[in-house]
Order: sequence, then C-alpha cells, then structure tokens
Amino acid sequence: MKPLPLTLLVFFVIKSTFGDDWSRFRGENGRGIFPKLNLPQSLNSDSFKWEVKLPGVGHASPVVWGNKVFTTCASTDGTKQYVLSFDSKSGKQLWVKQFETNPFSLHKFNSFASATPAVDSDYVLVSWTTKKSNDLLCIDHQGEVIWRRNFGEYQTQHGNGFSPVIYGNQVFVTHDHEGDSAIYSLNRENGHTLWKVRRDGSKPSSSTPVIYKVPSGETFIVSNSKSHGCYAIDIKSGRIAWETGADSLDKRSVSSPFFGGGFFFASCGSGGRGSRLLVIKPPAINGQNPQIKHIISRNVPYVPTSLVQDDFLFILSDSGIVSAIDLETAEVLWKERIAANFFASPISCGNIIYVPSRDGKIFSLEANRKGFKILRTSELNEVIHNTPALSKDGIFIRTFSRLIHINACLLYTSDAADDMQ
Repeated sequence: MKPLPLTLLVFFVIKSTFGDDWSRFRGENGRGIFPKLNLPQSLNSDSFKWEVKLPGVGHASPVVWGNKVFTTCASTDGTKQYVLSFDSKSGKQLWVKQFETNPFSLHKFNSFASATPAVDSDYVLVSWTTKKSNDLLCIDHQGEVIWRRNFGEYQTQHGNGFSPVIYGNQVFVTHDHEGDSAIYSLNRENGHTLWKVRRDGSKPSSSTPVIYKVPSGETFIVSNSKSHGCYAIDIKSGRIAWETGADSLDKRSVSSPFFGGGFFFASCGSGGRGSRLLVIKPPAINGQNPQIKHIISRNVPYVPTSLVQDDFLFILSDSGIVSAIDLETAEVLWKERIAANFFASPISCGNIIYVPSRDGKIFSLEANRKGFKILRTSELNEVIHNTPALSKDGIFIRTFSRLIHINACLLYTSDAADDMQ
C-alpha cells in the first residue's frame, strides 16, 4: 500500500476530557493517566472496600464503565473461559458468561485469559485465542452475546496478550502472529469487516493500538510489530499513513504504543529483557516519514508499557530498574532499582504512580526530574501480571484469581483535568 497523503502540517493526539471510565487497557487512549484521587498510599487488605474471588484465573486487566466493572478469567486447565460484570460500588456480581474452549500449550508466564476487554456505553469486546482460532466476542451490558468473529489460526508459542480497541462505531483488533497477519476494523454493531490491512507475520505482537487524530479530523490507529515497527493506518480508508519500518523494533512487541509530549513511544524485547525503546516524532508535512528521534537500548521494558510524566519519560524495566528520560535529549536524568520484577504497566493518578510486581506487591511511587521515592509497599500475596484500572470511585486491582476495589474520594475538577492533558 502507498502512504496516505497528509494534508495538515501539525499532528496532535486525540484530546478528550477525563471521564469516569477506564474503558480499555491503560485507560484513556492507553496513556495510563488519571486525575488526582484521594487514594490511600497503602493498598493492603484493611483498605479494601470489596474483594471477590473469581471462578477462574488470568492476567486480563479490569475495565470500568459507569457503575460497572468487567473482567475475564479462565479455568486452570484452559477448557472454560468466563466474562464477568460487577457493580463497581458494591462488588455484587451482575452476570457471568461461560464459554467452552480448547486448551493449548502456552508460556509459563501467560494465561488463558490475558487480553484486557474494551468497553463502551453498549458493549464489552473480549479477545481470546487458541492455536486454531483468534476469537472476538461482543457482549452487551446485560451479558447477551451480540456477535462473535473468528480470524483464523493463531500461531504463537506464547499465547496472546493483545486487546481490542473501540472508537466510535469501529472496533480494531490485531491478528499478528507467525502466519498470515492483519489488522482489522469492524462494525461494532454486527462485527462485519470495514477494512482489513495485511501485515507481515514474524514474531507475534501483543501490542494494543491507540487512536491518533489530526486537527482536520483525520484519525489513525497506531500499532507496533517487529515486521513494520510503529505504524499508523487511516481509520476510514484503511490506508497506511506511515511506518517506522521493518526491524526498527528488532524484537517482539509486547508493550503497547502510546503518545505523550509530542512523541510516540514503542518498545520491544525478548527472553525476559527489553531490547530497544523508540522515541518517534510523527510526520508534520505531506509525504514525510516519521522521525525516530531517539533509540534507547539500556534498561528498557519488554512487557511493561512506560509513562510520560510532565516533560519526562518514566521507564520501568521488567527487572525493576526505573529511570527518567528527558523527552528532547534522551538524557538519563536518574536511574534507580526497585527490588522486584514486573509485567504490569505503571499507571499515574495525580502525582502518584502505582504498579504491581509479579509477586503481588503494590508499589506507590512519586517521581519527578530529580528522582523518585517509594511511598509505600503493599502486600497482596498473589501473583499479579495485571495493570490496575482507575475511576472516580477509586482503584480496581486484578490479581491472578481475585478482583479488588479500594475506594477514593474525588479530588479533581474539570480545570485540573485539563491541566493534565
């Protein structure tokens, strides 16, 4: 496909006011940022408002819409999969849907329910894969299955981890694996294909895409893969706007792309270690390619997705090395170590960063250009690979087998929310 001509000089990421909904992996457009809440620094059991034991296990993160929270899990043998809805204030189970499926071998750190759902005012979209299928289910808020799509065999040694994205009346889903690959736009009402863009299969990508918009209203879906690097596709036509190119990401993409401070960020890795993180300036003039402004190759994440805090990049590696990177120069402002290992991505609530470790600790952190400090370490005593969700009511933490809610008092105004854009 030829690159799509761009008619405007300046791009900007889609800007929306903060609502109460954490509707996808890492919340509003995948940024991992929410306004300040009165959350306790300690997230131990004495601060739980409610806690529920799930009928299965998994690494999917929760999502929140209004007064409902949704998550998925699977039986330990992989033969049953579940989608669940809870009242976000009380923890009362509203419904559960059970599906039979075929178990398969997967990586020891993965699960049979690792994809985070996407939710909007009407539907919950859930992604599941086996060796023989890549399924996307659309379920309404009452628990009724509206449609189901199967995109074919999913060839990978690790299992999946990508999540769907809803934007307007479109659903975007990647089918990136070791065979014939593609990214799809679907009609959210019936699951029919609006467009399909073929991708070269190589090392499967677990990246969850983001939305990117220009001032005229042209809108793009942006994703990652080893075969194409970081790339943007026009959501109306399905035409490729730009790519950083094959092997600009030299390993598997597990973390997801995101936008902040005028740049896209995309990382990759293999064997439990990050390989490189790209700082990408999207094109500003017709026909130009994106500019890889920096390639960071030390202490970068493989699985966790990073954060932009103010005017610096906050990076957490899988092995617990935290660092701050200047956005313009890529200078390492500071580097420290947390004594833990991580698969979850850090999220920011006001000036506090929360991140769970693999062994079930929740770290509450403060970070700025001068350094960082650990405010509190909480013990949940169960494996956590899941990234928490935030809403005006507080924080929702998903462990391997439990869903936990910790209440908060709302401390932000619409002006404060605008200041954080």
